[in-house]
Amino acid sequence: MPAFAAVKLAGGWAGYYDYNTFDQNGIVGPAPGSRTCFSPTASAARLQQAPGVGRGVAEWIVEGRYVSLDLSPLGYQRILDGRPLREDNII
Repeated sequence: MPAFAAVKLAGGWAGYYDYNTFDQNGIVGPAPGSRTCFSPTASAARLQQAPGVGRGVAEWIVEGRYVSLDLSPLGYQRILDGRPLREDNII
């Protein structure tokens, strides 16, 4: 598109951040062997998951289980089982 020829980069940001090297997904759920130690982790690139993770954590605290969203695929068990949760459609 000819109009893009006039577009110039005005600024940017680059930096390091932690992420799960196993499958680059957050780890959400109770720690193995515990129902009181709960991990709601995600990387900076997963900010879009924050509302769902927050809701899942709240449900776990109140109900002792996920009610509206099943976040168990993001739990520790996938790591213990060696089953990465791949997401092929990251944009």
